[in-house]
Amino acid sequence: MSSNLDQVIAPIISQLKAKQTALQEILKSIKLSKNSPKEKLRVLSKKNCFQYYIIKESGETNGTYLPHKEIRKAALIAQRDYNKAAASILKKQIKAIDSFLAIYNPDELDNAYVKLHPGRRALITPAREPDSEFIEAWRHLPYTSKPFEINAPEYYTASGARVRSKSEVIIADALDRAGIPYRYEFPTSVKGWGTLYPNFTCLRPSTREEVIWEHFGLMGDPDYAENAVQKFAHYAASGYILGKNFIATFKSGTTTLSVKQVQSYIDTLLK
Repeated sequence: MSSNLDQVIAPIISQLKAKQTALQEILKSIKLSKNSPKEKLRVLSKKNCFQYYIIKESGETNGTYLPHKEIRKAALIAQRDYNKAAASILKKQIKAIDSFLAIYNPDELDNAYVKLHPGRRALITPAREPDSEFIEAWRHLPYTSKPFEINAPEYYTASGARVRSKSEVIIADALDRAGIPYRYEFPTSVKGWGTLYPNFTCLRPSTREEVIWEHFGLMGDPDYAENAVQKFAHYAASGYILGKNFIATFKSGTTTLSVKQVQSYIDTLLK
């Protein structure tokens, strides 16, 4: 069962962590000098300009007028007050994110079921199927992929699975190392085309969303390239959007597939 809640929460958690890092960097940049002026600043608007007054004593209300040539002193006091207020706000926001991340445990719902006695689990239908069980069932769904042609070159991944090219070996091994579940050449219905067998149908564990990965290995061939462009259009019409739930890699006579490039796609779109 797919978890709509995870699809909503996962990006929020990521955004909160990124926001917290940004807030911490801003906080570091704020200077809270102990040597700043002790006086307070009073500002009045007069016609199209401002007048500044320095208040030196706590009981004083009007203050001493500050001539324009001493405006730097007013700026120091104003900046001091702003920095103090900004630092206080930033600390509160960082603490609020800390509190949420400390309290929110994405595995808590799964654990409420997984940690039960097996005999009790047998009596229960969980509100949400635990990730481990969902992924295991997803991995082992029976299906029929495309057959290999007789005398076709044989390429095998580190886990022993047969694929069709060296580039596919690179992708499959990288997915295995990253712990990303995938199905090789899983039949997929595509609008206006019928059934296609994308090289890899991957499962993004954090959201349980399926992501198709097609490797186009003969882009130097005009007919092959034209067919690839048509595939893009049909995939898009079926809801597979490049950079969202569709990954495309390429190889031609002058361009090869690198492990670094593959890992970048995995880190960005599959975790």
